[in-house]
Amino acid sequence: MPAASDSAMETLEIHSKDFLIKWINAPENSTIDWQVKPLKKSINFSFYQKKDDTASSQSSLDASDKSAPLTELAPPPPQLRARAGSTASVNQFKKSNDVYKSKSRTSTLSSIGESDLALVKNYNKLVANELVHGKFHTPTGGMFAFVFDNSFSKTIAKSVQFSANVIPTDTSQEEKIQHNDQQVFDNNADNSLAGEVLQSVMLKKRRKKLQGFVKRYFVLNLKRGSLSYFKVDDNKLRGQMPVKEAIISANPSNRQFIIDSGMEVWHLKTINQADFNAWVNAFNAIKRQDAPPATTSKSTSPFKSSTELNIILQKLDRLRLENSSPLVAEIHQDILNLINKSIGDPSDGQGSLGDSQSILTSDFHDAEEEFDNDEVNIIEPDGYAQQPDEEDEDEEVEESSSEEEEDDDDQYFDKKAPQNDATGIGAAAAAAPIDESSQSQLLPADGKQELPQPTVSVEDSLYPLPHDPVSRDADIPICKHTPPSLLSFVRKNVGKDLSTIAMPVTYNEPTTVLQKFAEMLEYPEIVTNAVESDFDADNGEKILRIAAFALSSLSSQRAKERNKRKPFTPLLGETYELVREDLGFRLVSEKVSHRPPVFAFHVDTDNWKMDFALSPSQKFWGKQSEVTTKGLVRLTDKLSGEEFTWTQPTTMIKNIIAGETYAEPNGTVTIKSSKGYKAVAEFAKGGIWSGRSEGVEVKVFDKSKKELPYTVSGNWTEKFTLKTNSTEKSIWQTGELLPNYQKKYGFTVFAGTLNKITEMEQGAIPPTDSRLRPDLQAYEKGDADKAEELKTKLEQDQRVRRKEMEENGAEHVPQFFRFVGDGPVDEGKWEFITGDNSYWNRRKNQDWQGLVKLW
Repeated sequence: MPAASDSAMETLEIHSKDFLIKWINAPENSTIDWQVKPLKKSINFSFYQKKDDTASSQSSLDASDKSAPLTELAPPPPQLRARAGSTASVNQFKKSNDVYKSKSRTSTLSSIGESDLALVKNYNKLVANELVHGKFHTPTGGMFAFVFDNSFSKTIAKSVQFSANVIPTDTSQEEKIQHNDQQVFDNNADNSLAGEVLQSVMLKKRRKKLQGFVKRYFVLNLKRGSLSYFKVDDNKLRGQMPVKEAIISANPSNRQFIIDSGMEVWHLKTINQADFNAWVNAFNAIKRQDAPPATTSKSTSPFKSSTELNIILQKLDRLRLENSSPLVAEIHQDILNLINKSIGDPSDGQGSLGDSQSILTSDFHDAEEEFDNDEVNIIEPDGYAQQPDEEDEDEEVEESSSEEEEDDDDQYFDKKAPQNDATGIGAAAAAAPIDESSQSQLLPADGKQELPQPTVSVEDSLYPLPHDPVSRDADIPICKHTPPSLLSFVRKNVGKDLSTIAMPVTYNEPTTVLQKFAEMLEYPEIVTNAVESDFDADNGEKILRIAAFALSSLSSQRAKERNKRKPFTPLLGETYELVREDLGFRLVSEKVSHRPPVFAFHVDTDNWKMDFALSPSQKFWGKQSEVTTKGLVRLTDKLSGEEFTWTQPTTMIKNIIAGETYAEPNGTVTIKSSKGYKAVAEFAKGGIWSGRSEGVEVKVFDKSKKELPYTVSGNWTEKFTLKTNSTEKSIWQTGELLPNYQKKYGFTVFAGTLNKITEMEQGAIPPTDSRLRPDLQAYEKGDADKAEELKTKLEQDQRVRRKEMEENGAEHVPQFFRFVGDGPVDEGKWEFITGDNSYWNRRKNQDWQGLVKLW
């Protein structure tokens, strides 16, 4: 299922403690092909269908997705009233404020089941920066509501990219219907769309009481029947209403509209009377598109009406230029004729005023029991009771600030689109395109997280986290030498362990093995997303995400230049720490054994930790070498206590003598959960002449060894996609390589930062840290001769220390890890030392007594 580019998706903006609804109207026997990508922060996502057409569509969903659906169709509550049929075309009511009382956004969202919408599927929390792609087939068609819920966030607004294409079954992919409202005001849009859009600035009542109205830019698509609004000069969608399905009431005395979709209510107000009349006509044009002949005898095609509106707008533009009195009378008469055609003659049966009906007080008012839904309901002046917070707001916009309506554009509108006099229409009512170049970010400048951090003791904290953002330079000098030929070397050492053989420094890259294994943490957000999201335990999504993390570190070898060299072998007692305040983790590692070589690691984050002690070895076999790694990786979910374990895959380095050298993992990797689940990753097998094999597929099994329907597939060099029968989620993709990486050892940007000493490490790390190795520093700067000399000296000093310990009957004692397993040290468990003697406490106190002087 190909994914659309980000540029083809519109951007939605959802306030804190709020939700946004994107409406899609699908014809019979069609498929809605949709994509969602939350930007930087997660969002809850679900979609609904109007209940009169849900049965067949739901059966379609069940038939296409036999993977134990995340949710089932929500049954209507027993107390739900059936919607009444349409009443008189114009209704008068006396207590409009009681009928359209303000609704709590959170309570409204939680009570959607009480409206005329039924839940199709709930995807719960969507992970930040993951593209989710799904298809939904609907035999019956109907109106669908895609709901983006940010009500759980108290202070942070969210941005989401979204697209939805409706594809009729009997058409080709090229004829698919694009449901992206932004297309209608593209500068290069087809001229056939002319006259089908009404756009202007109106005032929209804020969500909080006593905060008045704020200027917003509204776009009404007459063809699709959708009313959308944006901030002025911003293309991020802020809200959308299905006009044909909504109940619309209008009050000519104060130029206000009340639009009720059954899920939310908008209070709008036009800039002037001409705008008000134009909007009434446009709303009625949409509502009469499919009305019975008896109710549309006096109306015209919506597109003809829209064209007439454009003619009026052109006359109004001329009015502003000519200020002609005869033209004013002509325009007023045209507007009056259009309004009369739109709302009907009050003298006929359709225009008679009905008695006011009883006021309903439920959270979800069944507007069709009160008002006509075939056209705009005109509210009589004596039937309008002004709300307290609307006093003195008829002629000006309230300037009060709001946490949830950040960066209001009132002053911008005052400068760029001044309000015209009563005879004119708002300047923005012309069909001017919205500027799509605005890409402002929604997240607060201070970058605060949504939830307050708990108060913890020093022992339980993630010191030195949290930390202010740190500047990191990822670039490294160009490598000006090439590794020597391996041919003679291989002939002498076939089948031998490379780690036991002294090799020239030019075989190396400017990292140590400790730093190389730290690259396993390049993508910690995969684990964070897995443990912090509420996935259904029965579908295996959580362990599949952990499996994606376990495989993601292989991507560091994707540049073939990376496979021509090996990292420096650490000295016994050498350490390395990596703290990433931007990624939310801290890592400490130590070489704890020399023969066999063992490297122990401990990783901490807020909600998970990881421990592993690995012992790599590399052997030459003719034209290729084999890299194997003993040791178990243990990742623990701190929130649930669930533990995941796996071993590193065997990797073959091919074409080491001639040709293009590349790495290729083979065999399988099994990730086990302490709760009985198991994920098995199998690497694709390539042929003799097929080159590097990059494909991988992960399957998941439950406690009874039954295969579950969810899978992960993709390339370890590029990206992984989590698939169900109806949905795809792009859960991982590779980071960037360094510019000119071909001449910089094939490093990724992440790898380029590993040997840098930032302000966080300066004067704080122990003297045994890999960053302080003099040979490594010289080598990274390009001085290979000096690096060779220093490397030889460091290795010789290590031999002297080892000989002295043997003569004294002493053994090396690791400083920050201890062996707690049974059997060989390269296969058992190494435990990170906690308490006063832990690495982080000693770092905080700068207590490095007892460390070996390595250089």
